[in-house]
Amino acid sequence: MESNNYINFFFKKKKYTKSVADVRNIYCSPRKLRLVADIIRNKKVEYSLFILKNIKNKGGGIIYKILLSVISNWKNYENNINNYNIYIEKVLINQGYQLKKIRPGPQGRGNKVRKRYSNLKIIINSKFNNYGTYGT
Repeated sequence: MESNNYINFFFKKKKYTKSVADVRNIYCSPRKLRLVADIIRNKKVEYSLFILKNIKNKGGGIIYKILLSVISNWKNYENNINNYNIYIEKVLINQGYQLKKIRPGPQGRGNKVRKRYSNLKIIINSKFNNYGTYGT
């Protein structure tokens, strides 16, 4: 019996939860979104919300709304919010489709215009802390 308790001690499940939001076809180029995503990656959610609220960038407002959606998804899954340390685990930004147009250019030529779309995926993770304080 003692050996079973010894084994269970090492194989206890860690208490953590993840929440994911996957948004496709955002009308913003991936380059603009990546500039903002690099700032908030691997940061706490409260800190990143503050940054996104005060940033003057098109991508900042878009990622702010999606991050609020991810937090809402996480709250629906987990009731007790105070004892968790919530942080952004991954922010993935990929290129979506492009609308291609031709505009008239000088000397009868045509210039290509590309309207770029993006795909965005945000994963937040939380680690349980027994003491009810923020820590790893």
